[in-house]
Amino acid sequence: MRIIIYTALIVFSFVFENCQKPAVQKAAAIEDLNYESLVQEKDSPLMFMAVEARIKQGEDEETKNKKFIYGTISNTAMQTKFRDVTLTIKYYSRNNDLIDAADILVKNLYEPNTRTKFELPVIPPDSMQTFDIEVKDARSAKQ
Repeated sequence: MRIIIYTALIVFSFVFENCQKPAVQKAAAIEDLNYESLVQEKDSPLMFMAVEARIKQGEDEETKNKKFIYGTISNTAMQTKFRDVTLTIKYYSRNNDLIDAADILVKNLYEPNTRTKFELPVIPPDSMQTFDIEVKDARSAKQ
């Protein structure tokens, strides 16, 4: 009788121990995946930062002779905050020839998975017909 009880306890403890391991292993795997994702986000900000923008003329008496670029900067990272985004604006002529380019630093904090509006004064060339804008650089904010 004692042999049956000891055998049952050994089998029970073996089954119980093996049932617990996958949950612990899954948690460790998820933690590893989150860490790898965080490292990738911090090392590759251009994969996660994007910009959409337009140019408009000033609307009131004080700004009617000025132009502004406005739009949104998106951070699609799931964990990483970014700051100090450098935008490159390229101005093109009617024939799509590059006339001028400028880098603009936008100092702001961009939370993960957010879109943030911005507006900045610009001085485009008079012969500009179209423009292009892209994120040139961004820094991960210390967390």
